[in-house]
Amino acid sequence: MFKLVYVYYLLMFFCFITSLFYLHDKKVQILSMLLFFSIVTEIGVEVMGVYSINYFVLYHFFTIAEYALITLLLRDGINVVFIRKIMGYSIIFFTGVSLFISLFVQEFEQFPTISNSIEGLLVITWCMLALWLIDADYETSIFQQPVFWFIISFLIYFAGTISFNAIYNYLLKDKTETARKLFSIINSVCNYLLYSLLIIGISRNKWKKSSLP
Repeated sequence: MFKLVYVYYLLMFFCFITSLFYLHDKKVQILSMLLFFSIVTEIGVEVMGVYSINYFVLYHFFTIAEYALITLLLRDGINVVFIRKIMGYSIIFFTGVSLFISLFVQEFEQFPTISNSIEGLLVITWCMLALWLIDADYETSIFQQPVFWFIISFLIYFAGTISFNAIYNYLLKDKTETARKLFSIINSVCNYLLYSLLIIGISRNKWKKSSLP
């Protein structure tokens, strides 16, 4: 199971490095920040795991940052002002709701299944809207548009993980080892698809030498 996770880590790191070559694009800038926070969080999880410290608290805060950055990325590709405003306000709404849940409903010692489920439903909604409102460039295939691959990657990831993540804490109580194995398999496979598609999307941008850090 650990090998699955490490392959996912490698893909995530490679995706981050790839993004650094395309920072001239605003969406990639946002994605690069998301990847950076993802790497830092996973490093924290590994370190805390070594010392047998409960690391679920990191996911509570990461979920908030993740939702904000994904929403901003998807929002950048939508030109409808009304929808853009709703997406912007949703970040404030989700942050408040998520913190309330973590403080009073689902403690930091548990995996944030409730916040994660709300995040998944919202992101899936934004992805569907973004696909519907994507700019049609009749001279260029939709498969050549970076934003298309970004939308599809997040849509597949959250659609694939939302159901299991929602019941993860419940499974941990009675079937701890089985739950962990399933969590590793499902999330690793979905992450493989996520980062592979993100890399494709990033590479659809025109490379600029000046974008190098």
